[in-house]
Amino acid sequence: MIAGLAPVTRRRATLLIALLFATGALADWTVPAKLQEQASVLDQAQLDFLASGVALDFVPERQLEHVIATRDAEGLSAFVNDLMSLAEQMAYDAERDMGAAPLNLNSERFNSGSFTTPAPLRDFERDPGPFSVHRYLFPQSGVPTFGGAKLAIWPEDLVAGDVDVAIIGVPNNMSSGRRDAGNGPNAMRAMNTIATPDMQSLVKPFETLSVVDYGDFSVDIMSTEITVRRVADMVAETAGTGAIPMLVGGDTSMLYPGVKGVARQHGNGSFGLLHFSAHPDAERFGDHTISDRQALFVLLKEGIVAGSETIQVGLRGAAVDADTLRWLQSQGVRYHTMAEIEQRGIDTVLKRVQKEVDKGPDAFFVSVDVSVIGPAEMPAAGRIEANGLRLDEVRQTIRHVCAAKDIVGFEITDMAPMLDLSRISAVNANALLNACLSGIAVRKAGLEPDYVHPLALDHGQR
Repeated sequence: MIAGLAPVTRRRATLLIALLFATGALADWTVPAKLQEQASVLDQAQLDFLASGVALDFVPERQLEHVIATRDAEGLSAFVNDLMSLAEQMAYDAERDMGAAPLNLNSERFNSGSFTTPAPLRDFERDPGPFSVHRYLFPQSGVPTFGGAKLAIWPEDLVAGDVDVAIIGVPNNMSSGRRDAGNGPNAMRAMNTIATPDMQSLVKPFETLSVVDYGDFSVDIMSTEITVRRVADMVAETAGTGAIPMLVGGDTSMLYPGVKGVARQHGNGSFGLLHFSAHPDAERFGDHTISDRQALFVLLKEGIVAGSETIQVGLRGAAVDADTLRWLQSQGVRYHTMAEIEQRGIDTVLKRVQKEVDKGPDAFFVSVDVSVIGPAEMPAAGRIEANGLRLDEVRQTIRHVCAAKDIVGFEITDMAPMLDLSRISAVNANALLNACLSGIAVRKAGLEPDYVHPLALDHGQR
């Protein structure tokens, strides 16, 4: 018997059954025929409770049958009464229970350590600038960093190092999709597939650019809204040093604060947005203030980017319906669906995308939700969709855009490494990041976006 719970009255039992039926918490259960005689000692309210099936939320069916078969009348009645009392206490009561667990915002420990810096660390004396955290001359041992890059932790490090690109992890994992995007940054750090030479121009990004790993931005695992404000502030601070923030997510809700932070430095509407994704992220009627499903909608609504300077590539899936596409069209967004790609051909559509970028503003923010890639090459996409683009198609386009335009920000999001034990997703995500690094390096080297080094094109033997 479940001890310490008083029996409920017939009236309370009736109210309990009504409440559980109203909330859809019940499934029917019938006392087996061979146990009907033993169960006949129960009153109608108790029988109704058993018939509701809610008892099976607390005891297995075989145990319930065993109790009915073996208990005497008094013991069986007491057992069922205890179950009824437990069910009453566990059921949601709008007058008694709150809809969410409250947070004590007055606690001295609320968010302590999340966004603040311990004084000894901040006051540690050293000359500003990027520094190595590797044990040996070449970054083959020590603390993993993106591409083996040097580390920077303060804005003054970025300024002193005249840093071109700061690669930053944003391990947020609270938006929609299959959870594990928070581990994306470290999975990409662990693979030594960033900073490889551009196979077309043979430019080496880390020799042409000053690139650092700027660590991870702190996130609040209890609140996407708090994280959004924090990330926007930190991106703005990073962009203010002259470095290009390259964000490694984390889920795609970080699209909003990433672009918003860059806009604080460069100005709303001063740059275009090229967004590779299966999802339009233009949900207008969601329950939440911000999520990956509505990041683009909020950016357009707040005027942070102009619809006429926004390009989306690879759209498909459940969120791509006529109503959403009409809304994107009304905003002036140039969207490219997989239906267009299948009908007109990938080469035709990507050339159209490049022309739209070339006609757009001088500066662009490039965003890549890895769902744009087909599952065969990106099984770890958090919001996976079938029938996507091939990795090389996206990689070539990113490289061209990053070489042709002034890049004010870049992000890659929603790579959930736990979903891909082969690690090919992390390798391919790094290839996309490296494509933009290569493009930026080609531009800084003064080469044309489509320049091909003669040695890369032909062996020259006759």
